[in-house]
Amino acid sequence: MVMENVKYLVLVAAVILTVLYFCDQGCKENTTEVPSSEVGTWTKVERGVTSRLYDIDFADEQHGWVVGDSGMVLYSGNGGESWQRQTCPIQDVLLAVDFVDNENGWICSRNSILKTIDRGRSWKVKHSEDLGEGHFYDIQFLNKNTGFVVGGRGPFGSIGVLKKTRDGGETWQKAAVNELRTLSHISVVDEQNIWICGFDGTILCTTDIGLTWTKKNLNAAPPPSLTTIQFVDEYNGWVGSRDDWLGFFRTTDGGNTWIQRSKESLSIFGISTFFFVDSLHGWLGTFPGAGPFAIAQTADGGQTWRFLPENMNVRDIAAFSFINKDLGWAVGLELSDSIVEGVILCYRSIK
Repeated sequence: MVMENVKYLVLVAAVILTVLYFCDQGCKENTTEVPSSEVGTWTKVERGVTSRLYDIDFADEQHGWVVGDSGMVLYSGNGGESWQRQTCPIQDVLLAVDFVDNENGWICSRNSILKTIDRGRSWKVKHSEDLGEGHFYDIQFLNKNTGFVVGGRGPFGSIGVLKKTRDGGETWQKAAVNELRTLSHISVVDEQNIWICGFDGTILCTTDIGLTWTKKNLNAAPPPSLTTIQFVDEYNGWVGSRDDWLGFFRTTDGGNTWIQRSKESLSIFGISTFFFVDSLHGWLGTFPGAGPFAIAQTADGGQTWRFLPENMNVRDIAAFSFINKDLGWAVGLELSDSIVEGVILCYRSIK
């Protein structure tokens, strides 16, 4: 794991230098700024975290959780102003966290699924399996009973994994989908709108809570390895890829057609993660992203973007969690005295 992180950081550093050069040459010229009335400020609310952070989820304006390397679970009960570490029964890499209220939540690690029913005061492993060279990528719940987890198994983790629970994560069953490549991310809107993306341009949706799944065609060549998907209603959604430098795509007709968004202004960036609160307002973590180019904000569905201030020393934004267009959080990395540390940020609109 240490060697993987070292190789990753070396690669990111090299590409960041290239990205920043090209951004200085033309990125700002191609990017129309979001109107000042739509802009907020990002503040670092937790710094110096010794583990790499991978996901963040707030159940409401006060209660939030962050997960990362080496069994790291952080909890805030005051809107992110302060954070306390919770006890995790495993020391694995924790990749995703999801809460349906401020008591009931789940975490997926590389090979396990954990659950809490008491706000994280205690976590219990509910499911474990050997996924070979693969691992779980994401976990999302519709309610306290029904949830989904996705990932990959086998050689290079290339065989898609999709499991469903109907008893709150006590037991998990394979969903009826075969011959899929790695599945990477889930978006749960409601019972009739659940979406999954994955490698080879895979996009799946279900309107019956996972009993049947329909494949949607992205019509992109070569098909990108999609790493993030989100829908805000039955019609409006986005998918993105960090590996293929293709920017990201938007649909306004429930996934029947997809249009590449902001190809000019974001063409040299891949997509690490994004979060939309409605069909217009969203935030995007670029890949690789550093300094003023780590986070971009849109108020028109992704047609134009505004980047961070020049002096924002953050990079590699891994996840966002927003309550509404005025309040949200993000996790990423910060370089401090030549040491890369985890950082948690809070966004608040300027009134």
